[in-house]
Amino acid sequence: MNRRDIDNFLESLLTDDVSDNVKNMIMSLDNDGKKAIANYYDVESSFHNHADILKNVYRFGLDTSNHDKIYHYTTVESLEKILESGYFLIKASDYMNDPDEFRWASRLGKNHLEELGAGKEEIAEFDRMIESQPFKDSYIWSFTKNNDSLTLFNVYGKGMGVSIEFDLSEVMHELAMQNSNGKKSLENFGYGDAYTFPLRVEYNEQIQKAYVNPVVEEWLSAYRAYKKDPFDMKEILLHCSKNMFLFNMIFKNPSLNHEEELRFIVLKIGDQNRIPDTVISGVPYTKFNINHDLLKKVKLQTNNSYSTDGVRALLDQNGYHRVIIQNSKLPY
Repeated sequence: MNRRDIDNFLESLLTDDVSDNVKNMIMSLDNDGKKAIANYYDVESSFHNHADILKNVYRFGLDTSNHDKIYHYTTVESLEKILESGYFLIKASDYMNDPDEFRWASRLGKNHLEELGAGKEEIAEFDRMIESQPFKDSYIWSFTKNNDSLTLFNVYGKGMGVSIEFDLSEVMHELAMQNSNGKKSLENFGYGDAYTFPLRVEYNEQIQKAYVNPVVEEWLSAYRAYKKDPFDMKEILLHCSKNMFLFNMIFKNPSLNHEEELRFIVLKIGDQNRIPDTVISGVPYTKFNINHDLLKKVKLQTNNSYSTDGVRALLDQNGYHRVIIQNSKLPY
């Protein structure tokens, strides 16, 4: 909208039940302030269409009512530890292989701020906003719908790789129950409980920017107008912050699209300190207890240093008699 359109929209927004003082304050804002408020309330704006938290969770979330098959790649040696211990270790988000994990959307945002001509102080404040977001204690459990991926076998298999088949709905149910510590309602969640988000990673940079850029533009307008209207701008800045937090969970470097990742995000409720279930070699983990029904199938990497008989014996020793074993169909 141009300035006249913005003024007309705001005048239509400021109805008779709004006090004259508020009307005068809003209409006396500079273009940044007016634009921020107009975009926030205009259902046709790009910001409004890309910053609806519920719609974004629905768009990038996984429908866990479906019993889709999902696969986790690891090594036979790791599988042995999982079976013997009775749990998976889910790694803290800031210790993942990807150095931009939970940061990719922020990187895109900073690049766009520079394109918009934002100053160093404004970019530094954007950084502070990202760093001050809640849920510092977060963990990622990665899956894919590809059960025979040459790339994932090579990255995670190390010549003894396996893809482990699960049921999406069952994993979500068990993980959410364990993270909630038995609580039935989110309203009852408290310190030590954890939220569970099933998400589909988005690698398409065009889609990523379509969501990040309007939020960053809105954030910059609101930040610049904050001193003149802290009440409205604080609400807008908080909404932008929530969306950037979500985008950082969902968006990843397009160069990693071969991973075809689906992920469960575990966000523990607490103070700003991490409360992992265990720490191994300096890496924090949360635990997910498994049962004999969760694992459906194990597929061995081609030329695996372990045989199907050896893996069968490993499964049987730990009570996983119904798990099916297959060899990869990949030629190498």
